[in-house]
Amino acid sequence: MAARFARAMVLRMIRICDLSLVATVLVTASIALAAAAQSPEPPRPNLENTEQLLGILPQIVQLQKLSASAAPEDRWQLLWLHEQITERVLHAYLEFDAANAQIDTEMTRADELHSYLSDRRDNVVAHANLLGIIVGGGLQAASSSLQFSSKLATQSSALGLAGGIASVGFGLRGIQSQSGKTAELDFESNMLAAFFERPTLPNSVYPSIVWTLLNQPSGDDRAGPTRKEQLLRLWLRVKRIDSLDSKEKIDHLTSQPTQGFRLSIDDLEDRAAMLHDIRSTISYLKLDLAAILDSLPAAPPLDAVSPVPAPKTGP
Repeated sequence: MAARFARAMVLRMIRICDLSLVATVLVTASIALAAAAQSPEPPRPNLENTEQLLGILPQIVQLQKLSASAAPEDRWQLLWLHEQITERVLHAYLEFDAANAQIDTEMTRADELHSYLSDRRDNVVAHANLLGIIVGGGLQAASSSLQFSSKLATQSSALGLAGGIASVGFGLRGIQSQSGKTAELDFESNMLAAFFERPTLPNSVYPSIVWTLLNQPSGDDRAGPTRKEQLLRLWLRVKRIDSLDSKEKIDHLTSQPTQGFRLSIDDLEDRAAMLHDIRSTISYLKLDLAAILDSLPAAPPLDAVSPVPAPKTGP
């Protein structure tokens, strides 16, 4: 009897736990559904401007109209429109990647030269500091040892003075070397030139769609600053350039190998950072291309498409 009673109690507890778990799941699902119903759907981005630049706005309008009517004879037309739109979006995507590839190459060369000059600068500064410690400390120690004899007071003072002068001299040498050496960026690319209306190399010309989007405002505010103006304001704010009239600085940022400008460590660092800002802006524009493809009506499956009628032949 006791074992049977215990078994019945265990079964009852299992049932109670199962019912509690089911109730918890149902309550959680109800809350999630209510929250989803109350939360508004994210607004669809305004892609009409990008669609016009790609030349696919008429095709998208036609695709939406044909998708509304599920006539079998329109299915091949739907597939053709899908293919045409996808090809143009893919072409624009490759143009974005081509611009970024040129930027990446120039940025890599600038970073390599910057690392080389920085390493040389750091070595010179480290050697100057080390020599200042060794020479200055050695002379100070010799000066202190001579102080044990009153007859050598003059020599002790002279050594102490020499040690102080040596420490100061090597310290000044380290400070003077902080700016580092300069070098020419011997690479045929100047992707920043177009932003400052400077002569541009043939391989540094932005594709038309990329340059058009950079010269348009971002978002839905058509009266706001363009993406190019936003980048220029950013560079002024973080002191990449002092002003748009800083001729020498801009010459170094947009230099060509034939001009023979010698760039400092700061010039190379600013050049690479500004190129990275442009690359990030161009990469962000790819979101519009992805949104265009996501907004297209679903293409009909191939098995649902009637075969293309064979052409008529003569008698």
